Amino acid sequence: MSPRARIAADLSLAAVAVVWGTTFPLGKLVLRHLGPFQYLALRFGLAAVLMAPLAWRERGRLTLDGMRAGLLAGAALFAGYALQTVGLRSTTAGNAGLITGLNVVMIPLMLLVWRRRAPSRTLAAAVLLAVAGLWLLLWQGGRLGAGDALVLGCAAALALQVIIVGQAAASVPAAAFACVQIATVAALAGAWAVAAEPAPAAVPAAVGGAIVFMAVAATLGAYVVQAWVQRIVSPTRTGLLFTLEPVAAVGFGVAWLGEPFGPRQAAGAAAILLSVVIGELGRDREWAGRAGREAAPAGITVDKGGRFHGIA
Repeated sequence: MSPRARIAADLSLAAVAVVWGTTFPLGKLVLRHLGPFQYLALRFGLAAVLMAPLAWRERGRLTLDGMRAGLLAGAALFAGYALQTVGLRSTTAGNAGLITGLNVVMIPLMLLVWRRRAPSRTLAAAVLLAVAGLWLLLWQGGRLGAGDALVLGCAAALALQVIIVGQAAASVPAAAFACVQIATVAALAGAWAVAAEPAPAAVPAAVGGAIVFMAVAATLGAYVVQAWVQRIVSPTRTGLLFTLEPVAAVGFGVAWLGEPFGPRQAAGAAAILLSVVIGELGRDREWAGRAGREAAPAGITVDKGGRFHGIA
């Protein structure tokens, strides 16, 4: 690969991470006018429609087992985004972005518990840094904020989703599999919205524009970029570039919403980011095993969530 192609690939991944970071403050703005599940239904419903042409070309390669795996992964993805979106109403965009990024540390922890193995020194260091960072960033008067706790649950759900995807990734077509997950989130969120949320009185055009941007740029655009880039950039390098997502979430939260960000929050954010970097660097070397090896690239392919890491 030429140096120019490597630079273009890196810049493309960095742009995806920044776009994902914008979804946290944009989500808070949208939630001023829509219920959490109305927002998710519209965002993921539009994304599913946009993904449908790509998925249709692969329909013959998606088996019944692949469909079931997609529905299961989609349910985990829905749980993650539901917790994140409800939590986003009572925490900052920056906190939500940083805590969601901890799914990188939770993935190997879950795999180790499943295999009943002790964590490596690398993973132990990453976990300790993450705990210290959370304490610095979030602890208020001896308790964890409710919104932050919900987003922490989101990180766990997204980690589970990445593991599920990792088990199926080698045998399913990427676009069709991703579309099943996105459509599952849209369907579950839509059902919940109809059952539990009142119709909004009025929705400003800016809110609709934000939802369209997130569906087009943060989902479809991210998928197209990653479908090209993952052929030439290693999963570890991709994961490191994706640490720009929480950085962008913090930056846009401060710039757009005026969120506070003092020395203690900065120290906590730095510790969390370092834990994610250590987790990414140590993943290929420390977390051996088929599930661990496949979960990382699968997360990149499918979503912040899916992460497509995110479809975030």
